[in-house]
Amino acid sequence: MDRITLSKGEGIILRSPASFSTVTGEVEVWGKIAEEASVLLEGVDLLITARVASTIDVNGHYTRLRDPIPPWWTSLPSYLVGKKALFLGRTDSGKSSSILYLANKITSSGDPVTLLNSDIGQSDLGPPGVISLKYLDFPVIHTKLLEPDFMYFIGDKTPIGHFLPMMKGILDALKESKTDTILINTTGFVDGGSARVLKSFKIEFTEPDIVIAIEREKHDLDHIIKNIPKEIEVKRVDSPVYGIKSQPYRIGARKALVRKYLQNGRIRRFKLENVCLKNTFIYTGREKSEYAPFLEDLLGVKVLWVEESPDMLIVLTEAPVNREKCIMMSNLLKKDVKIAPLRYYDGLYVGLLKGKLYAGVGIITSLSPKSGEIEVLTRYNGEVSGISFGYIRFNSEGEEVGRRRREYP
Repeated sequence: MDRITLSKGEGIILRSPASFSTVTGEVEVWGKIAEEASVLLEGVDLLITARVASTIDVNGHYTRLRDPIPPWWTSLPSYLVGKKALFLGRTDSGKSSSILYLANKITSSGDPVTLLNSDIGQSDLGPPGVISLKYLDFPVIHTKLLEPDFMYFIGDKTPIGHFLPMMKGILDALKESKTDTILINTTGFVDGGSARVLKSFKIEFTEPDIVIAIEREKHDLDHIIKNIPKEIEVKRVDSPVYGIKSQPYRIGARKALVRKYLQNGRIRRFKLENVCLKNTFIYTGREKSEYAPFLEDLLGVKVLWVEESPDMLIVLTEAPVNREKCIMMSNLLKKDVKIAPLRYYDGLYVGLLKGKLYAGVGIITSLSPKSGEIEVLTRYNGEVSGISFGYIRFNSEGEEVGRRRREYP
């Protein structure tokens, strides 16, 4: 344990797992007055600042900060009340930190706020790979410690290849908002043609009153800002960067969040005929086991499942198949051919639907089209009407162990 003395306005960034307690004076955590806090979840940064000269006891790794609160954090909260604000910025520009601090100051003044997180790669609200929404009417220690009120499952850590689901998820989330004050977080994906298109449509679809452009360097978001409609207010602000997060740190933080949503879970078994499978073509055709011997000779691998529909042939195998063989079969059969190793679905990240809404996440522990069953490790124990397949594979400890390729069914 370290005892730290802070002058008024000074602070520290304390990285979890960690705890602190106030000995003398008064401090804030992300703008929330707090005498103490303890966080076991890894990958949570606590910004502790002194309202007056203070002494605190700290357990955990920390970095001292002489002037941690940028001026715009102080001036913006009251201005944002009643507005829909979208935050733009590169990775590590401080979007999530700014939103957390501003939300705490807004709710401290008695105004509720809705947080919408669409940063699926480095989520500060809800599971990774998920667009999440949360209603707040009081300040909090950190949004990573909360449970979202609404989720829309994307199932990947990048928006590339998922623009339509991203837009659908954001629009569905906005429909669930209970407040006029809405703070929207976005990904750090800002460079290149695809990024420009995504940000442009995100602004068009969300119709913000104001865009907060957080710049790590002067003019580094000009290429996005210049395409924003003139009727939308744009406020450029400097990044409150406290140090670039390393790739291992980001991986560890994502792992901790996945583990949080699997912890104390159980394996649930579902009949494929009783649930709607989304974002996959598996189990949409008729079983054609009679094709297996011919396909095994052609592909040179053991075939575990074959199904056919008017537009597609789906083959699940014991081992990977060269992509060229898939193309050859497609040309031969005059229809789309999708081939994937069945074991590549083990550990696949999935979203669980209750009715039309996502209620939980999990990972596949067993997929058997032949027996018509799927098993999922999840902490969610309610009704499941559908299962949406993602693109990342995790083990039960939350470690990423592979990916589902785009060409797989």
